[in-house]
Amino acid sequence: MLIIGEKINTVRKNIALAVEKRDVETIQKEAINQVKAGVDVLDVNVGSPLKEAENMRWAIKVIQEVVNIPLCIDSPSPETIKAGFQVCKDKRRTWANSITLQKKRMEGVLPLVKKYNCPLIALCMDDKGIPSSAEKRVEVARRLIKVVSDFGIFLDNLYIDCLIEPISVGQGKAQQTLATIRMMKNTFPQIKTVVCLSGVSFGLPGRGLINRTFLPLLIEAGVDAIFLDPLDEAIMATFKAANALLNKDESCLKYISAHREGKLKV
Repeated sequence: MLIIGEKINTVRKNIALAVEKRDVETIQKEAINQVKAGVDVLDVNVGSPLKEAENMRWAIKVIQEVVNIPLCIDSPSPETIKAGFQVCKDKRRTWANSITLQKKRMEGVLPLVKKYNCPLIALCMDDKGIPSSAEKRVEVARRLIKVVSDFGIFLDNLYIDCLIEPISVGQGKAQQTLATIRMMKNTFPQIKTVVCLSGVSFGLPGRGLINRTFLPLLIEAGVDAIFLDPLDEAIMATFKAANALLNKDESCLKYISAHREGKLKV
């Protein structure tokens, strides 16, 4: 399972300010710290109503100066995703995040993904919003898969975002996500799944506790990639322990190594 570092995101005030002020040191420090913590991919989200494409090009350039790791270009705007790809050094390892069934987003991003044969994240939602059940999400995924496949893109590159909703907004939200992941894996074995862990705790106090408690359940359900905060030492410790318990860490070698290095802090 892949860890996607989520901290370079302008929803965070310090990142928004760093992008606005062209504060290279802050952005590079965030990138370096996440890589040291063990992420597999770095998400880059510079969402802004103004100059988003320009901001994305700048952020990608300064991040690549200090780390060599796949980047995930995160935007609802195809123009911004294209701008990010323009300056990425290794386009085949770069993730396009994301598309929906919206025609404009499909047409803007799919040619890019086909050209570079790179990973693609598709949000499991249509023009009606987030489907209300696991079964309906799987049906949306079926439509997404058909469009992507018909475009000539390898399905091995496709990640379906099963969409975690906050448990604070209604009953059964966490169970719905777990059911969606399991159903998705059973229905489309070739397709990978991805979720954003922090979404589950939105609006609640003690969010870290909720997040790290939900993490092993997601791993057991079979999720393939998770956006999370790799600098949360308790979450990373839980991640390693869960993999050991769920037979995803051969002979518990990664868990033992992390313990020896003093990384299992809770």
